[in-house]
Amino acid sequence: MKGVFVAMAVASLFACGGGGDSTAPPSQGVNTPPPVGGISVTNNAFSPTSKSVAVGTTVRWAWNSCTGDPYYGGQTCTGHSVTFDDGSGSAVQDQGTFNRTFDTPGTYSYHCSVHGAALMSGTITVQ
Repeated sequence: MKGVFVAMAVASLFACGGGGDSTAPPSQGVNTPPPVGGISVTNNAFSPTSKSVAVGTTVRWAWNSCTGDPYYGGQTCTGHSVTFDDGSGSAVQDQGTFNRTFDTPGTYSYHCSVHGAALMSGTITVQ
């Protein structure tokens, strides 16, 4: 019986190909595609960190803070927020989007309330 299990284990190794190429399906996580012209919320960073827009522009932040693969070993998503200096902004979340329309010229600083302004911050300049 023990020999059967050893033979099956050896056969399964060869059946996998043993090469370096992965044939696993692409990750199907909960990351949101980066918005065109928007800002991606990744692990410990906003990308881009600064952005200039015209008055009346709506900016979209999309969470892309999940790592790993939900099919092979699970996935870890990290919560972040978009918190403006006046206290407005998004909730702490690990997926989804947040939108804000900027109707008044000025510079709007924001940060992640989890990581703080020193580690994760950005600015929107409205002209």
